[in-house]
Amino acid sequence: MRKSNKLVALAIGACSFLMGCTDSNPTIGQPADTPTTPTFSAFSCQEVTDASVAAQLESAKSSIKDVLEELGDNNLKNAQAISAQTKSTFKSVLDKYPANCEAQLGYALSIITDLMNNTKIKSFIDTVTNKVNIADMGVEDFNQLLIAGDGKHLTTMGQEAMASAIPSLDSAIIYLKNIVGDDNFVCHYKIDNRELELDRGEFAPALATMFVAKAVLTFGASLNIDISSNGKYDWMTDADKYNGDTKVFADYVISLMDKGSSFTTVYDNWKPRYRDIPNLLDSAIQFVEVGLQYGIEESKNGIKTQLNDPYIVGDDEMSDVSARDFQKAIDSLEHYRKALHTGVEITLPAGSKITVNIAKFFEITDGWQDYLPYHKFNDYSLWNVPEEGFYWAPQLWGGDTYAEFEINKAVRAQIEKSTKVDYFYGDLYTRGYSAGTAEYCADAEFNDHYVYQCFFAKATNCTVTFEATDNYYHGNDDISILKTLAPVTLNSSVCKIQDGVQVFAIPYDEYIPNVFYFTDPAGNKTISIQGLLNGKVSDEIIANAIETNRKAKFYNYTLDEMQNFIFFPDITVGGVFPGMTQEKFWQIFKTESRSSGIDW
Repeated sequence: MRKSNKLVALAIGACSFLMGCTDSNPTIGQPADTPTTPTFSAFSCQEVTDASVAAQLESAKSSIKDVLEELGDNNLKNAQAISAQTKSTFKSVLDKYPANCEAQLGYALSIITDLMNNTKIKSFIDTVTNKVNIADMGVEDFNQLLIAGDGKHLTTMGQEAMASAIPSLDSAIIYLKNIVGDDNFVCHYKIDNRELELDRGEFAPALATMFVAKAVLTFGASLNIDISSNGKYDWMTDADKYNGDTKVFADYVISLMDKGSSFTTVYDNWKPRYRDIPNLLDSAIQFVEVGLQYGIEESKNGIKTQLNDPYIVGDDEMSDVSARDFQKAIDSLEHYRKALHTGVEITLPAGSKITVNIAKFFEITDGWQDYLPYHKFNDYSLWNVPEEGFYWAPQLWGGDTYAEFEINKAVRAQIEKSTKVDYFYGDLYTRGYSAGTAEYCADAEFNDHYVYQCFFAKATNCTVTFEATDNYYHGNDDISILKTLAPVTLNSSVCKIQDGVQVFAIPYDEYIPNVFYFTDPAGNKTISIQGLLNGKVSDEIIANAIETNRKAKFYNYTLDEMQNFIFFPDITVGGVFPGMTQEKFWQIFKTESRSSGIDW
């Protein structure tokens, strides 16, 4: 691997375990303290004149190569162990020669790799490891999985760890900015008896990566992603147990999507840093350009000044990288750097053009709920009621139907009267059965037992009775669970008597909870999510399906139809997409979808 790549891997490898803190785990909504930015200065490079100090530096300098190699192989722990042996030496040299760039480079590497010893980072990693072990033991209580022993939430710990890493990055950035600022500084070292050197061409991209890492850590530490309820995760445990079919789950999801929710807002004390992220990205691009330009300038002298470089820049057969390609990259990067603040036009795969203003994205600090399409949530009592996207038929169809859902809910409740259920699901199999009858097969896990039992199910006046068949598995134990089932009376929204015939609500595609519906800007309903996802079916197709005892074939709504259902309060998303309109959005969506082969 090229040593330039290893230098880039420096920031990536050192910070990757912190970037992993930006997962979807909840926080308790308490912001991490904003870190104190180091204020020391690094001076232009100076030589060490004391022979004993120079010897110390030369000995310690060999570790730079080893650290870079370990980082290039993504072995952060090994890199940390190596740099720990020489960190004090580099610091001692800097105390006497604060402007020595080789000592600054070595010490900057030590700062980054030493992050593993940061108490907050180490505590977070240890806690996550422990929680993974608990999950592997089968613990399903999210309070145990997402809250540490001291009551602190995992992502609160993660955000504090990210915040605590930023000052170390800042210190390393100060040193590397000084090193990059001296175009005469070269770090010499040997690998396999070959003399190699690192210069601005390698240091500048590594510095750019540190700015990107700081931007990522700042983003992760800034956002309120608290999805606990009063500091607890009972609602998640409940939702996991009942596949989301609980009022507690419904009410909490609705509250998260409310415009007054703090979910996805930026913590007040982090807002200035969050808004500054475009400037960090700007600096990153500038330093990549500096490194590329340095390579171009070196290429003008041919290979004589590049003999010991990790790669040779030029436009002949002896070169590893083309100077012309470097210049094209600079031009492209400069275009996007300026666009960070003013917006850039992007051409999508099918040729659609869209303008994106990244800086505006980081001005949105009060949550994203205001930019969701116009919609209204239904009360939980209506979530399991078929409203749109279904038809009535005498067949007791299974496969994610409303009847199957109702039966499963009732059967699970029967089992839970006798034992705690760890897992349960049942399926209706209708093909080959007469109207109102089906095979119902259910499996359940409880108390380290597993049982599987099938029944002949028959619905009469919307009450389903079950007769056990010889298709079952009860293990080696004589377990009565699931051997017999009490009758289940289906809700009137799922089953009814129509013209003397028992009929069931059959979704065009599958069971979709009736969670919310879309509206126009005036608040008038356009379509429910249930109706939208289940598509459309003609009366003729439904009649034929009933007559032939088949499930009706549905068709998805087209994008032309969807644009009459879904409206956005601000299609520009606060200026992130300047010039965007409803019509343009749907036209782009249609063009790009059709180009990618999606049938709308």
